[in-house]
Amino acid sequence: FLIFLLLINFYPAQGQNAIDLDGINDVVTSNYPGILGNGARTVEAWIKTTANANPSAMGTQQIITDWGTFVTGGRFTFCVLWSNAIRIEVGGNGLSGNIAVNDGNWHHVAGVYNPTATNQVSLYVDGVLDVAGNLTVATNTVSGTGVQIGQRIDNARRFDGTIDDVRVWSVARSQADIAANRNNEICTFTQGLELNYNCNTGTAGGSNPGLTVLRD
Repeated sequence: FLIFLLLINFYPAQGQNAIDLDGINDVVTSNYPGILGNGARTVEAWIKTTANANPSAMGTQQIITDWGTFVTGGRFTFCVLWSNAIRIEVGGNGLSGNIAVNDGNWHHVAGVYNPTATNQVSLYVDGVLDVAGNLTVATNTVSGTGVQIGQRIDNARRFDGTIDDVRVWSVARSQADIAANRNNEICTFTQGLELNYNCNTGTAGGSNPGLTVLRD
């Protein structure tokens, strides 16, 4: 799959490049519909931001990835929100973490949805479980807007910061899997890995004016 970028800057991250989003008009869009229905899934990324996402402190939600349709239970949103911690939302309900990730340092973040687990949603920061629990709204992601990086499917809540190594899986990854592979790029076919954006294109720290495509 190809995803198209409305951004120009690539910055070095974790020894590789990364995409820098300005929180105003930068976004990555894709025609890949994402994991739909009630299917198991995992979203991973490296993020670096100082943006205030906490609505209680006049902050604005920071979207990492989003896809689906704006109906109850019909979208799947991975973001930074309350307490500047990561969160999974399905439209109508969500589960928030406790660990603030807007300290200007690189953090590996992951959100897992496992429909067969006792705690169906798990959130991880730097390979460590932050929180696990359940949603009060059934997850039934509806095909609509494809996977987007850096904004919600209604073109709002844009991410202000840097993102690298975005992965979308059609399996519920374990904590051991997440912790063991968060520092490694995946460059070969891996079962269940549906999208894998290493964000290595372009010149790190450059303007890259002609670069508009991010390759899976």
